[in-house]
Amino acid sequence: MNRCAYILLLVCGMISSQAAAASGGASDSLTPTAQTGPRFAPDLPPLPPGQATVLGGAIVSIDHLRDRMVLQIFGGGRTVVSFDVRTRVYRDGKAVSLDELKSGDRVYADTVLDGTQIFARNINLGSSSVSGQTNGQVVSFNPASKELVLRDTLTLVPWRMRLTAATVIVRGDRPASLAELQPGGLVAVAFMPSNDGSATVQRISLLASPGMTFTFFGRVDHLDLRRGMLVVVDPRDQKSYEGSFDPQARGLTRDVHEGADVTILASFDGKSYTAQSITLNAPSSQ
Repeated sequence: MNRCAYILLLVCGMISSQAAAASGGASDSLTPTAQTGPRFAPDLPPLPPGQATVLGGAIVSIDHLRDRMVLQIFGGGRTVVSFDVRTRVYRDGKAVSLDELKSGDRVYADTVLDGTQIFARNINLGSSSVSGQTNGQVVSFNPASKELVLRDTLTLVPWRMRLTAATVIVRGDRPASLAELQPGGLVAVAFMPSNDGSATVQRISLLASPGMTFTFFGRVDHLDLRRGMLVVVDPRDQKSYEGSFDPQARGLTRDVHEGADVTILASFDGKSYTAQSITLNAPSSQ
């Protein structure tokens, strides 16, 4: 909900309250009771759920009428970030007005996806003390300069980050090496903004590398036999995993249907997961 809509609702509510006062008598309308309370403040919708990503950059332009700004991401491209009256803005840890956001400001925005838009839940003005986390795919890594280029899954634009001697790299529960940072790999990155506007990587979790094989368990939420696509929902984390299969291999999906409980052995090629085998799981005994 943008601020224009919120103000319109607020004004309409106030007009309704004044109309009620005129028709029902001042003694009933001017003093809200414990049962009714003030009726002119509309309820705000809840903030969009989901895992947040901190986007750091400089505001290229900002439109306070349509509640959105164009952010030049540090070391990357540009993206549009929306905000509204639910967004909280802070400067040095103190809450300030949305009106203080101006073109040229350096900001770090705590963002989530709201439908197809990137929405800012919190915006920190000019702060270099906000740590962030993001998931993405490795575009390149230069061992000499320690520069990592990552395509963020939220914005789809490349980020340039810098590793240090203190950066921790893990794969699952074991330490990993710089050599395992291969293009096409999927990673989760924790970083800290630097004073020069760049990002310093604190920790990298290697999630998948090209050529690796994975086993998925779950319920088939979507199945497209013609295109060779399926989506499985893992009951442990309720996350959806999309994969492909050879639609000509009829035996691969025999007896598989939407709602079926399956085990999938799939390979990752740097772009997608391809099913090598799909096995129907026996129904659990009650």
